[in-house]
Amino acid sequence: MHGPMSRWTKASIGLAVALAAGWIAHGPIGRGAAFVDRTEAYARAEVAAAGLPGVQVGLGRDPLSRTAFLSGPANDFQREGNGWEVGLNGRVGGAPGVAAVSWDPAARAVPLIAETLALTAFFYLIGLGVGWVFFRPRRQGFL
Repeated sequence: MHGPMSRWTKASIGLAVALAAGWIAHGPIGRGAAFVDRTEAYARAEVAAAGLPGVQVGLGRDPLSRTAFLSGPANDFQREGNGWEVGLNGRVGGAPGVAAVSWDPAARAVPLIAETLALTAFFYLIGLGVGWVFFRPRRQGFL
């Protein structure tokens, strides 16, 4: 018979379950692809509102990412804007869910699954800390 599990083993199992839930929601359930589709629609609406013909935008798909990749005929002013006018980079970068904007198709982007798992682990550890501070058994003593 084995003794009781250590608290580190319990915490590790909890973290593994939380990360597995994040991965399942991102991949097999399809929430990652749905998020990228919705974010890409916002980015496309911003490009359409700018009224520049021939400019295309798409988010990273292999792997899924929140980086918007732009292409097409746009000069530096149209891309960057100036102090008074926001350029395409600012418009698309301000769309809900977009993390970065690039005109380089070979640019690296942080995979959405990495962001998902990092946030899952971060909030799991916050919850673990809150539980440890407020809900752990208190030692019995004289004071």
